[in-house]
Amino acid sequence: MSHINLDDVQVPTNGNGKDNNSLRENLGTRRVPKLRMANFPNADEIVRQGLLETKRPETAVDILLVNPPTPDGGLWIRTQHRVGRRTRENMVWPQVSLAQMAALLYPDHKIAIIDANAERMGWPEFTKKLDQFKPKYYMTQVTAPTLENDIYGCFLAKARGAQTIAFGTHVTPIPRETMRPYPTLDYILMGEPDLTIRDLLDHLEGKIDQRSANIQKLFADHDPT
Repeated sequence: MSHINLDDVQVPTNGNGKDNNSLRENLGTRRVPKLRMANFPNADEIVRQGLLETKRPETAVDILLVNPPTPDGGLWIRTQHRVGRRTRENMVWPQVSLAQMAALLYPDHKIAIIDANAERMGWPEFTKKLDQFKPKYYMTQVTAPTLENDIYGCFLAKARGAQTIAFGTHVTPIPRETMRPYPTLDYILMGEPDLTIRDLLDHLEGKIDQRSANIQKLFADHDPT
């Protein structure tokens, strides 16, 4: 811990060459030497490294695709034309986009899907699923009305060592504006995420050369870049 030696403090004299002892006893509002900034270790990096070094269970996956729990436990729509609203018909909308992405990633990447909306899954049970799957990557749908609720899932996943990915109608037009206030977000996919998530994971995992002929053709036909 830093400390100040009063003998090193420059104290004004009282005119006869002698210092003012009262100032030594109580500096009050007088200026004192600047203290050196404390140099604490980066706890975030230490904790993250510990998480990464922890042995992953057999149930662990490369990527977890999620439709996260809803804000109030009701049935919400995060896709289709009524995105970010509660369903009036009390109907569960199928997560076709998650299924399509899973089909593009399998079998080169180990996958799990959680549709917490359809399963009426709350955050406590969802957290247990995160511990079970221990994903390296966590990909979630995000909408404006459910934004903070959805980002909470990213917080839980990142606390367990996952890199977080978001997609949806809210983040596509304002990716930077979304990432600034939510540092738990690592990546945002703009537009249709199907080929983008495959390309991202292939690059991050070094699996570009392992693409099947079908996947290579999809990129050649639909992603000329």
